[in-house]
Amino acid sequence: MKKLIYGITLLILPFSCISQENRAIKKSTSSKQENLVIKPEHFIGKHKAKVMILGIFHFNNPNFDSYKKQYSFDILKESRQKELEILLHKIAKYNPTKILIESDRIKMNDRINEQYQQYVHDSYDITSKRDETYQIAFKLAKKLKHDKIYCTDAPSEWFGANLDWDSYNREAYLKSTGQYNKTSRYDYNALYRLHDSLTSTQSLTEHLTLINTPSNRLKDHQAYLTETILEGAGDHYVGADSVGRWYRRNLRIFANAYDLTNFDQQERLLLIYGAGHVWQLRQFFTDSPDFDYIETNSYLTK
Repeated sequence: MKKLIYGITLLILPFSCISQENRAIKKSTSSKQENLVIKPEHFIGKHKAKVMILGIFHFNNPNFDSYKKQYSFDILKESRQKELEILLHKIAKYNPTKILIESDRIKMNDRINEQYQQYVHDSYDITSKRDETYQIAFKLAKKLKHDKIYCTDAPSEWFGANLDWDSYNREAYLKSTGQYNKTSRYDYNALYRLHDSLTSTQSLTEHLTLINTPSNRLKDHQAYLTETILEGAGDHYVGADSVGRWYRRNLRIFANAYDLTNFDQQERLLLIYGAGHVWQLRQFFTDSPDFDYIETNSYLTK
């Protein structure tokens, strides 16, 4: 009887070992799969990229926004040029590998880089050009010895309701639907006027530090979610579509930045964009597994 039990044990033992080995393999495989899921570096390339967005007010404001600029600011003044040098010195410490600007990628990239190459070789004069593309991006890129600048903006065509815009009266419409009081609870124009006025009293770095503070960027973003979005709810949804169009443009900007990032190198992207873009782009980069977002004020306040 003992011999029989011993024989059965010898027969079962190899199968038991095989079973334990299979379980160990499955556990190891499962663990590796989990690691692949939770570790973003396994998805693409060798490195995550760092990204920083310098939110700016447009030096040569075309006044396309609903708020029209009321206070003067001249970046070409000698005092402002000195302030600009201080700003460039601070941003240069971030040591970006690529500078991305608010200019149409498809239409403007070749033209901007042709100008930049001429500027690098001292054959393109920017002393009369107020735009931040020239005053910040060109000067910073030359200072850092970059070969080129990257245009990453993209238009976003209107995809909402086709209204008779010539006769459409937003205020009258909102009052007729009972939406006016809710959309006008917050006086965002007061915020815009305040920031506009401070451009004439603060130094360049002081003002950019103010507008790049995350709480200020959130407040500006919230205008889309209170003042804009309600218009046409339950009808033509022109407000929601306007916000969607704004998101669409920023998603295209993010897509361009992603496309231009080399994850096999230790990239450090710098985006120079109107401050209104910062909150959404910051969210996209922060949510992405492939970027480490750097707050601009960590350099502006040094």
